[in-house]
Amino acid sequence: MSRYNLFLKISNVVAYILVIAANTVVHVGDSKPDEPVTNSTLISGNWTVPETYLLPATYTFGIWGLIHALLLGFIIYQWFEAAETATVEGVKFYYVTASILTVVWLLIWGNSRIRILIDAFVLAAISMNVFKAFDNISTHYPPKDFKDRLFIHYPFTIYAAWTLIATILNFWAAIPFLNTVFFSTIAIICLGVVGYDYNKNHDVVFSATIAWALVGIAVRQQDTLPILIASSVSSGVILGGILRKWISKTRAYIELRRTRLRDVGETDPLLP
Repeated sequence: MSRYNLFLKISNVVAYILVIAANTVVHVGDSKPDEPVTNSTLISGNWTVPETYLLPATYTFGIWGLIHALLLGFIIYQWFEAAETATVEGVKFYYVTASILTVVWLLIWGNSRIRILIDAFVLAAISMNVFKAFDNISTHYPPKDFKDRLFIHYPFTIYAAWTLIATILNFWAAIPFLNTVFFSTIAIICLGVVGYDYNKNHDVVFSATIAWALVGIAVRQQDTLPILIASSVSSGVILGGILRKWISKTRAYIELRRTRLRDVGETDPLLP
């Protein structure tokens, strides 16, 4: 292993630890907001967010636990030879950069508009770095087996999709002008289009993550009819597309099995 590769992998480990530590500090430590934003909602621990038309149900934020668990798998799996190329040439230092920015994002977060606005731009930078890693590995380093999917592709796919959602949520919280039923409905429709488009391009996990957020929005914003309709229809279109794809693949697999069995039967030697 070259010095560069070793340094990259150690950096990934340190970056992961720093993010977990920062998360712990933010969620457990005392929160002393200045210029508090009214109508904020407690998500977990001391983590509060302003109420907006795009804010999903609290349980949807549990996806961060899944992301961190999968990233831990990546941190371990990167040391295996099978993950060498995808880690060094695909993920590169994008994960480290995103992690450093995540620590900044977590430590800046507060209940004042200016902090939320700064964090929105920081989160946009995080999203761009994660998307770059996601695009690299999905385009140039397709999974060779299930371990590649689980520990390289799935972590960065879900991470990329959710940071996109989180970035939009932050801007909606920071800029009151955006937080209207009209703009929120447009944003939801756009997310639905993005999720459906990625599903067409065979990235079911990315689409499912978008759908997860949209379902959460529908649950929380059920009293606002346009938001409820837009989020329900958008998530339904995405999930329907995923279901159709699974059914199509299942049928193709069954048909392939039948064809193979039929071919085997036709080539069996005749009994005397």
